[in-house]
This record gives sequence, structure tokens and C-alpha cells, in this order.
Amino acid sequence: MPYSCQHGGTCINSTCVCSRGYKGSSCENESLEILYLRSSKAVFREGNEVLFESEITDNSNFTVQWSRDGVIISGILSRYSITSSAKANGTFLHQLRISSVYERDEGNWSIMASNGVTVVNKGIIIRVLPKLVLLMIPQYDLSIETKENFTLQCVVVNPGSLINLTSGSLIWVKDGKPLLTGSIFTISTTQTSTILNKASAEISDSGNYFCLHSTYPDPLNVSIYVNIIGPESVEILLFRISDSISREGKSVWLETEIYEIIDLTVQWFHNGNLITNSSLRYEIKSYTTENDTLRNVLNVPNVLQQDDGDWNITASNGKTTESMSVYLRVLPRLVLQMMPPNNISVESKKSINLSCVVTNPESLFNLSGGGLFWQKDGKKISPDSGFNITTTDTSTTLMKSSAEVDDSGTYLCAHSSYPEPIYVSIYINITEPKSVEILSFKSSSSVLREGKSLRFESEIAFDPALIVQWFHNGKLINNSSKYTITSSITSNGTSVHVLQIFNVLLQDEGEWNITASNGKTSETKSIRIQVLEKLKLQMTPQYDFSIQRGEGIVLGCVVINPGSLQNLIGGSLIWQKDGQKILSGFHINTTNTSTQLRKSSSEIDDSGSYSCSHSAYPDPINVSINVNVTEPEPIEILSLKINKPLLIEGEAAWFESEIMNKSGLIVQWSHNGNLITDALSRFTLTSSTTANKTSLYVLNISSVVLQDEGEWNITATNGLSTASRGIKVQVFPRISLSLTPKDDLSIQTGEVIQLQCEALYTDTPAYSTGIKLNWKKDGKDISSDPSFSVSEAGTTTTLYKSSAELTDSGRYSCSHSAYSNPEDVSVYINVTLSDKDKPCPCQHGGTCINSTCVCPVGYQGRYCEDEYLEILSYKSSNSVIREEKSVWFQAEIVGPVGFSVQWSRNGDLISSTASRYVMTSSKTANGKTLHVLTITNVLQRDEGYWTVEALTSSKTEARNLTVKVLPRLLLQLAPQYDFSIKTGESINLRCVVINPKSLTGLSDGNLVWKKDGVYILSDFGFNISTTNVSSTLEKELAYLGDAGRFSCSHSTYPDPVSVSIAISVTKPEQIRCADDKIEKIMWKSTIAGTTKKESCPENQKGTATRYCNFQGFWESPDLINCTDVSLVNANEELDSIIADGTTKNVDEAVNNTLVKMKNLTSQRSELSAGDISSSLDILEKIVNVTNMTSANVEKEAFFAVVDNVLSTNNSKSWTAVSDKTEKDASSLLKNMDRMSEVVLKKENITTSKFKGKNFEVSVDKTKVDEKGIVFPEKTEKTPNDTTTDTEEYSTFLELPKQTNKIEKPITYVAVIYKTISDILPTDSGSRTEENSNEVKEGKEKKKKEFVNSEILSLTTQTDLGILSPPLNLAFQHKHENESADLQAVCVSWDFITNKWSEEGCKVNSTNNKRTVCQCNHLTNFAILMRPYTPVRI
Repeated sequence: MPYSCQHGGTCINSTCVCSRGYKGSSCENESLEILYLRSSKAVFREGNEVLFESEITDNSNFTVQWSRDGVIISGILSRYSITSSAKANGTFLHQLRISSVYERDEGNWSIMASNGVTVVNKGIIIRVLPKLVLLMIPQYDLSIETKENFTLQCVVVNPGSLINLTSGSLIWVKDGKPLLTGSIFTISTTQTSTILNKASAEISDSGNYFCLHSTYPDPLNVSIYVNIIGPESVEILLFRISDSISREGKSVWLETEIYEIIDLTVQWFHNGNLITNSSLRYEIKSYTTENDTLRNVLNVPNVLQQDDGDWNITASNGKTTESMSVYLRVLPRLVLQMMPPNNISVESKKSINLSCVVTNPESLFNLSGGGLFWQKDGKKISPDSGFNITTTDTSTTLMKSSAEVDDSGTYLCAHSSYPEPIYVSIYINITEPKSVEILSFKSSSSVLREGKSLRFESEIAFDPALIVQWFHNGKLINNSSKYTITSSITSNGTSVHVLQIFNVLLQDEGEWNITASNGKTSETKSIRIQVLEKLKLQMTPQYDFSIQRGEGIVLGCVVINPGSLQNLIGGSLIWQKDGQKILSGFHINTTNTSTQLRKSSSEIDDSGSYSCSHSAYPDPINVSINVNVTEPEPIEILSLKINKPLLIEGEAAWFESEIMNKSGLIVQWSHNGNLITDALSRFTLTSSTTANKTSLYVLNISSVVLQDEGEWNITATNGLSTASRGIKVQVFPRISLSLTPKDDLSIQTGEVIQLQCEALYTDTPAYSTGIKLNWKKDGKDISSDPSFSVSEAGTTTTLYKSSAELTDSGRYSCSHSAYSNPEDVSVYINVTLSDKDKPCPCQHGGTCINSTCVCPVGYQGRYCEDEYLEILSYKSSNSVIREEKSVWFQAEIVGPVGFSVQWSRNGDLISSTASRYVMTSSKTANGKTLHVLTITNVLQRDEGYWTVEALTSSKTEARNLTVKVLPRLLLQLAPQYDFSIKTGESINLRCVVINPKSLTGLSDGNLVWKKDGVYILSDFGFNISTTNVSSTLEKELAYLGDAGRFSCSHSTYPDPVSVSIAISVTKPEQIRCADDKIEKIMWKSTIAGTTKKESCPENQKGTATRYCNFQGFWESPDLINCTDVSLVNANEELDSIIADGTTKNVDEAVNNTLVKMKNLTSQRSELSAGDISSSLDILEKIVNVTNMTSANVEKEAFFAVVDNVLSTNNSKSWTAVSDKTEKDASSLLKNMDRMSEVVLKKENITTSKFKGKNFEVSVDKTKVDEKGIVFPEKTEKTPNDTTTDTEEYSTFLELPKQTNKIEKPITYVAVIYKTISDILPTDSGSRTEENSNEVKEGKEKKKKEFVNSEILSLTTQTDLGILSPPLNLAFQHKHENESADLQAVCVSWDFITNKWSEEGCKVNSTNNKRTVCQCNHLTNFAILMRPYTPVRI
């Protein structure tokens, strides 16, 4: 009996022969088996292709996964290609191909197969050897002289790359030809290194030297260009002078260094004249240096004026000659001339006038500061000693207007900064003069009034040399139309002097002096005069006026200047009418300086001229006014009208009346005898003036009531006469409406709608023409709606519908057309579904139509209960992009409300905080969403697969795109830096494409050369040789016209990428700087007046520069762009994190960087300017990354780096950073503040303290409304204690308990900076500033602001706002303030202006050692010493 074989098995001899993929007696079980797993090789080299193959037997329902060392491999990655296919025998062949293997691919590769029941796997181990890396020493092209020794070394950096090579070694190739041992070169080779040496170089040894491995399968090599040059001609390496500007009598030496060659002759010349040792004034020496060069020295011990001019050195070997020159300027010896030149005698009280002149100003050239000064008897004369000193660059004057006897002495003039004691002097003898005597001085009066005359008289002892002058309040008085000055001789021999003033004014008050002088002595006497003002009266009102009989008269009179009444005995202000004193009929009220005239009711005979005067004033002074009293005119109401004769209840109404204008007019409205006012809310009263000068009065009634019927009157009065007019008004009741039913109602679909509206009071006479009733639903007219019927009967209308619908729900209103603003009545009808019409239960906003749910976008299912998520399309702007270009990815997605989208690259999530990425999303017209990721600056690492994922709480959809990134073209020019050659020398330039992959996709084109922007063609005299990836430019003999900037670029590369170098071609006699080694850099000879560039020292990256000045001497190297390699790598790693926005391994990267920086900055006694600059950049980026990713930073390491950077050993480097970059210590202060903010944002903050040499930090927690903050805790003195005992002063801050309540304890960061104040910017950066011009003019040095304390900082987790009570800060001065010209100022650092600010701070107490401040805010604080500026009164 046959078996029942399953799954297609065949029964043969009662045994089931199972089909492939099944087993068991009846073929009932699935069979899963990996028959084999093999690789194309067991050992690979980096860059090789790898193929794994595995054959598997099973039915078709199984899955396969590849993995390396347990990590699953995805076919999405561009390096991997995973395929599977069915074989003819029924098995399946699975392949994994790796296009380019890396060293990290070494390990166990396995394949796993699973059919849901059985899991099987197989593994295989492969080994990956690294790619060969060769290092050439030296790394840069080399230039040496003939006969010198040169050595090249080539090293295998990674010996593991040579595994499995059975033979071969490192070999040397020069210009394409192999170099063999035993040739003109000495070659020493081991398995991993080779050394090439030539003991004596020849010109023919110039060329490209390559190093490669003879049996390495890939063509890898390193190369260097060696240029051999020979001293074929005479070359002066160095020519310098000790001082290019010297003074007569000083010594000068000139020095030169020359390559010592055969038959060398050296000669010295001055202005073309040969100099020899035979001259007694010159010493010439020569000797050979340790570098085998010839050193020549010419010494001039005593320089004279005739030594001024060109000094030349000429070297010759009989074939070539080279000459160099320097210019020596000889300044003459200082010559001073005093005027007067001889000793003099001067009477006391006479002036002293001395002058001192530099007769040869050129002798002062090159003096720094100083100037001419005066001495008397060996002591310097200062400007405040009674002498007037005026000084210029070349002259000075000494003056004293009135000499004293003790001014006798020897006066000397000299120059303060002239190096020799050269001066001129004179002796002055001061003698006593004959004195002048004023016998008497008197005036006609000491007190007088304006306009009077005044006479002064003085008698003086006679003196033929007498000079008399008059003064008023210090001002000289001369003869004029106002002043008359006379003098005469009396009989007794005295002189009488008179000053007459005929019209005295107020300004003549004050001190009057007479001064008499004989040129030797003088005397002055004075009299004080008081001038009283002329009486000034003012009348109120000031102008004539008219009034009506019965109106009051009020006049006022005031003395404007009460001082004019001084010295008056008795008297007072009086009134007159028409020249007669007013005694009765008026009420008069008078004080010392004012009077008032009043009458309550005027009469016609009160008209007249009223005047006011003072009865005792000696001059007739008065003021007057004319008053005209007239009969009153009657009041006239011109009109009274109303807007409508018949009014309806509720309407608005207005009355209008026009009245002739009268002064004092009072107008009142009344109804049926009752007064109407604005106090009643329905009434508004207004008035205005018309164009014809009448008054218009209006009464507005906002809403008429039935009681307003009756008589309305207007009454006008001015107290003298009255007028009144009236008008009758009739008011009718308003129409009202009645609606049935009155209350809102609810009905179901299919029921009847019936509404009835009736109009009441329609028999009003005002509406005899009838009214129209209207129906509306929700404010819209439905009278013409065909689904409703409207019927009318008299004043009643009915709205009817037989079968209500859901859409009939709403507010129904009835209104009439009688008024412009008709009233209405309304009722709300709610129509609900009957049971038979109820809809289906749709979810997520679905709409039920014909009992079927129509779902919104993103949902599906019978009731829209299921979410629907799908990426409809996913595309990119380009699949192959060049570095630094932009690319976008666009995904169209349909999904439920609230789904999210994520982007990733090669499995790493992309953050929107990255600066290079822009993520946007928008809705399309069909309800779908469009998501776009834009990369503004594509980098090489962006190559790979890019994934977009759409996610909900239950579903995830993903799509992938692969992008290939071509690197940006990198060109390298050899040599790399600008250089200088002489005419006749050769030009050899080589341009290489470092990364040939960057040329992918370019169909044609090649490297091209330009000179000064113009293409170089083959007929330009240059030889150009070009391959796909390199080009050489050669010229055998250079001439002056070949100087310029040479650039290399690719003719078809889409972006303007080029490298360039400047070549200077000079004549052989031009000045050059000689080869020099300093800062571990060999500086090659270059032309004077140019800047040389060289690579930075070992273990540093960047470019160093050094200037060769016009005299041919090197200046100090500039290493600001040289940075330690470890700092450069750390900087680039942080840039990568910031650019990509990835949060992966941020903690590790940041803290590794900090550890490296801590080790580097602590191991060196002094950091370079480049390391300081780079450290500031890295610390700022660490703060940015930490803030962006919330990474956990090792605070101790961060603080240690800051402490090391702030070391005082780095002062010179800080100065270089400030001078050559836009950075200074304030950027470190700012990043510490930002790091404090980052620390305070953390939820779980641990208290910590850091105490370094240069600053201290404390992170702690407190409840500031219960306990204050003191930092640092190192003193028991209170901040307000400024005693001057011997106890050491300290700097600290104290935040008292705050009055504002705080809910919970807050964390704070407190910092004290001990050294940063010395490197922070101030106004000048120094405590004094000396201006050469000011010094020459005799001015003192100008003191400038400077920081005189350590810096304190406090930051809290919660903003405390304005502090109450304020923050106390005690500062110990770094320099004791002994100067009265400096004052201590409490300041805080303003990061916006980058300056110190006084805002919010004040000085509480201060002395020369210590200052205590109070501030109402938190930030960084210090003491600023500021020059004291006295207040000028």
C-alpha cells in the first residue's frame, strides 16, 4: 500500500522521495539548510571588491539576513549589493557584494536563514589588510646649494599593509628612472624604510624624487622636488648698519656677510669715495664665520656731518660683482640761542621776557618725546610758579608781567630728551622802583537813580611818567559820548583826574576804579555805586475797552520793579479820572506795590481816561486807559424750528434756534414749563457760532416718548434783557408686533412649520399709507423661498411649511417697513432627525452620506476608525552632487492628523537644529502633505542612503534614496608659497589634482595656467606639460617681465577653483633677507619689502608669515595662524557635530576634546597666540554644542582649560590675539557666562567648587529670601569695612536675603577672575598715555582708565530682577591709589557695547586700598580707575 506523500513527494517502493525543501516519512516537515558559505578570497586589501556566496535549500517561504560580527547588514548602504536567485536544481543562490572593502570590515561574516520555524546560519572569517601609507621626510620640496649634502627618507607608516607580500622592497625613482644602490647616490633600505643620500649635490641632481614599493599591487607613491642651486656669482647675504640715523660725535658700525669664494675682493665707499684703513677716522675688519661666510665690519668711532650720505659695499671675484648700499643720516649737534644774550637788570613790577630758540631744528630729529624747558638756579621752572611759559617744537618763551626781587637769579634753557647736556643761560638782577600815590578818590553820589548824572574825582601825586586809567567792574573806560575824562595840574603840584557820566544806566552799577602807574609801581582805589531803577507801572487791562451800563469796572495797577521805590519817603499809588484824583464812587484797595479800582455797576458818566501814578516819585510817571460805558442792546431770537411736526414714539428729534450774539448771554430750554438740562440722558444741548456771527443752539432728543407731547420753549437773557420763543409738538405711539408661538420650539424632520405675525397700533395717522410685514431666517429674506408659503390677512401674516428638514433649523423673525430702523420679533426652531433618518457613526471627522462614511485624508475603514499612512512619492533634486552645492529631498505623504516625519542619513537621525539643514512641510490642494529637506552645503560625508520616515503611534512608513557626493576639486601647487628669483634663473611650477575623483562627470577639459588673470599659451615662452591630473609650467631663463601671480585651474570644472603663487623677479643687486632659522622654521631668502610664508612648526597646522623689511632685515615671525594639531582636529570634530546636527556620541566627543585641551594647556609654560585664538573658538563651540544638544560636559575639565588660558604667562600671546584678531578676553568672559546658563538649565545639578591659580568657581544652591550668598568665603570683614589696619584686604561679594519671595531653592554660579582684568580691553589698555605733540607743548601725560581689581561674577537659575536689597561687592585694589587725580568707579561688563558700564552700580565707600560697591543687578563686576574731572563753576 503506497504512502501518502505530502508537499509534492513521490512514493517509490513504499518510500516517499521528498521534493526539495521538505523531509520526513511523508514529507510532512519543512527542510531548511545552508549548503555552503564562501568568499572570493580570505585575505583582502583595503579598496578591493569582496563577494560572499551562499546556496540555501528550502521552500520559497524563508527570509535571509547578512551580518558582520553580529551587526545586521542593510542593502540600503551604497557599498553593499545583496541579490538572490533561484537555481535550476531548486536551491537559491544568495550573494553579498562589497564594492570597496574597509579595514573595519575585517571579522566574522555570517548568513542566517529562517522560515518561521527553523533558523540556520553559517559564518566565515575574512581579513582586511590596510592600504599602504608612505611618509616622505622632509614633507615639502627642498632647495639646497651645490656641494651641500641632502638626505631623503621614506617610511611605511603602517607596516601591516605589507603582509602577504612575498618579495619586493621600497625603491627610489628620479624623474621616472629607478635609482640603484651603488650609483652616485647612497641608498640604505630596510623592510619598512629607505634612506637616499648624496654627499655633494650637483645641479643635475635637481628633479622629482618618488618613493614606492616594488611589489605593492596598487600604484601608491610619495614624491618631493629637490632644487639644486649653485653660488655661481658673488652674493652679499647681509648688509646692515647699527643706526641709520646718528648724531654728530656718536659711533656707527656697518656690517656685511658674503659667501666666501675664490678671488673675492671687498671694498667700502662713501658717496662714491673709496674708504681704506689708512684714514684715522675709520676701522675696517674682516673674519670668517662658522658658516664659512666672510664677515666685514666698518667702524666709524666719531661721526661727523660730512659722514651723511650713501655707504656702499662692493664684492667682486673678477667675474661678477654685487653691491649693496645703506643711507646714513647724520644729525647736527644741538645749538641753542638765548634772547637777550647777555645778563640784564630789571626793576621790580616790570616784566621779564626771555626766549630760547633751537637754531638748527634738524638736530631734534628722531627724539622721542621731551622738549625745551627752563631752570632757575638749578631748579626746573613749572607753569604754576608764577611764570608764563609758551613752548613749541623749536622755541620757548619765559614771561612774568610783574617781577619780584626774589626773581633774581641764573636762568637756564635746555632740551629734556637731548642725549647730551647742552644749554644756554643768563643772569637777571631785579631792583626796587619808585612808587605811585593816589591822594584822594571821591564821587558825587554813591546811590542815584537811572537817568541822573555822576562825577568821579581823584587827586594823585605828580609823576611825569604817570599813566591813569579808569575801570568799571574790571573793564577799561575810555572817552566816549557817554563818558568824559579830563585831567589838570593843581597849584601845589598834584594832578586832578575827573570822570563825568551824564545819563546813568542800571549797568553802571558796581565797582569803579582808578589805577595810576609810572611803569614801575602802580596803585588802585575804588568806589562802589548803586543805581536805582526807573519806576515802571503796568495797568490791567492794558488796552482801552467798552462795557454796557450795569456791567462792572475792575482796573489794576502794579509796580513791576519794586526796587525803584527805594529811598522814597512816604507816598503811594493813586488813581485819577480825566486828570482828577478819584476820591469817591469807587472802591480802591492799595498796597506798597499795587492798587485796584472797582465799581460793581457802571453808569454812562463813568466813561473817561483812568490813570495810575505814585504820589512821592520825583518824576511824572503814569499809565492810563480809556473806558467807554454804553447803553445795553435788546436780545433777539431769530428762529426756532423742529425736524418733524408729528413725532413717533422712539424716534429721534431735534430743536434748533438762532439768536443774535450778545456778551454774557444765558440760554435755557423748557418743556411745558419744566427746565431741560444735559443731566437727562435723552437730551443733548449744543451751541455754535454761524458764519454771519449769530449763535446756533440745538436740543437733541435721542428717543421720543409719549410724554414729550406739549409746548417746548427757548429763553435767552444777559442779565439786562430777556427774550423767549415756543413751539408745540404732537407724539404718536409706535407700531409693535406679536408673534405666535412666542417661545422657541423643537420639531423633528417631516413635521409642520407654522408661524403667525400681527402688527398693532397700525391706525396711527402718521402711517395712513399702510405697512409691509417681512419674514427672515437667520437674517436672510425667505418671503420668496418656494419651500415656504406666506399668506396675509389685514395686519396679520402667516409663514407655513408642510415638511420640515434639518436645514430648516434657525431663527425666524418678523419685521415691518414702517421705520428706517424697523423692530422685529423672532423665535428659534430646532429641527432634529427622526429615528428613521439618523446617520451612521463616522469617526475622525468622517461624513455620513447615504448611510456610508466618507473618510477624511489619513483614515479608512467602515467608520473611518483605522489610520492610513503612505509615502506616495520620494525624490531628490539630483542623485549625484558636488561638494558645497545644495540638494533637496521631497516626500509627498498621506496620513492621519498628527503624524510626524523624521529624516536620517545612513541610519543617523538628522536634527533640525543643524545649520546646514532646512526642513519644511506644507499642505497640498488635495489634503496631502509635502515634506522637504534642503541641504544648503553638501559635504563628502553626506554620501549614502537618505531615509524619510512617517510615523504615527501605531504605524511607520519609510522610503530611501541613494546620493553620491563628488568631492570638491583640490589643487596643489609646488612650490606652495610665494617666492623670489633673480633674472636669468629658471621658473618651475607644478600643479596637481589631489583628488582625481572630483573630476568625475567632466567629459573634457584639462588644467590650464594664467598669469595675472591672462591665459598662458605655449608661445609665451613657457613650456607647459599636462596630463589628466597634473601640469607643469617651466621657463629656463626668467626676466623682469615674468614677475606676477601665476594661477592653475581646470578649464571645465563648474566652480571657480584655483591655486596661485606670486613670483618676484628681481635684479641681482636688489636687497634680500638672508636664510634664517627661528621658531623651528627655516626662512628662505626673500626680496626686501615682501612677506614670506612657510609651514608652521612640527605638530602645528597653518601658515606662518614673516616680513622682510626694506633694509633687508627679518622682522619677528607671525604665528597667529599656527595651531597645535590636536586643537585643529578637535575644532573640526566640533564643526562636524554643529553642521550635521547629530546628537550621537556628543558627550564623548566634547569631553575628549576638553581632556586634550586640558593636557595641552597645562603641559606648556606659555601658550602661543594661535593656541589662545583656537582655544577661544573651541570653548565657544563647546558651549554652543552643549546648549544645542544638552550634552553632559565635564565642568572640571572646562574650568581647568579656562584657568590655564588665563595664566599670566600668556600675556604676550593675549596681546597678539587682541592686535591681530577681533577676539579678546571678553569673549572668554561671555562664554563663561553662557556656560553658567547651560549648567543652570540642568534639572539635576550637583554642587561643585573649582579653585585654580587664575580663577575660582562655585556652583551651589540656596533659598535667597531666607539666606544670602557670600563668595568666596575667605574673610570675616564686612563689605562696608574700609578700615586701614594691617589685616590683608580681600575681594568678595555678598547677596543679602532678598525681599522678593522665592518658591524653592535656586542654583547659582559664582566666579572670581584673578588675572583677566589685566587683559580685558579698557579705553586705552594702559594707565597713562603720552602724546608726543602734547609733551612737546609742555602738557602733562594724560591719565586713562584702567581696571584696578579682580572681577566678580554671579549668575542665578532664576532671574531675580532688580535686587532688593542690592548686591554688595568688596574689591581690594591691585594698585594702591595714591593719586588725587584718579577716582574709583564701580562698573559691570556690558556684552552689547563690549565696554564697562556704571549703570545700576554706585560706590558705597572707598580709600586708597579698597572700594565697596552696591549694584542692583547680576553680571560681572570690577573697579575702574578713572581720571578725576573737577566741576568747573
